[in-house]
Amino acid sequence: MWEWVAKYWLECAFGLVVTGGGALLKKFWKRQKAIENGVKDILRIQILDNYEKCKNEGHISVSRKDAIDSAYKSYHALGGNGTITQVHSEIMGMPIQN
Repeated sequence: MWEWVAKYWLECAFGLVVTGGGALLKKFWKRQKAIENGVKDILRIQILDNYEKCKNEGHISVSRKDAIDSAYKSYHALGGNGTITQVHSEIMGMPIQN
């Protein structure tokens, strides 16, 4: 057995490195997806909260409209869509008041 280890130690070491690297990449990927989903959820809540406030006031300020538009673009880039797309469209159509 020791002869085999001495002969193939480099291949064994490479196999261990690849296996360990794969496990680390999988862990990193899961963590990255969790962070992306969390950011997407925060943006969604921010957009909806602003929508409700503006809807109740009947208007929107230029600065709030720009902030919501920016949040929506980030939300959409993270893969969010659906209801928020319609909400964004309604926000962008609201009358502006400073």
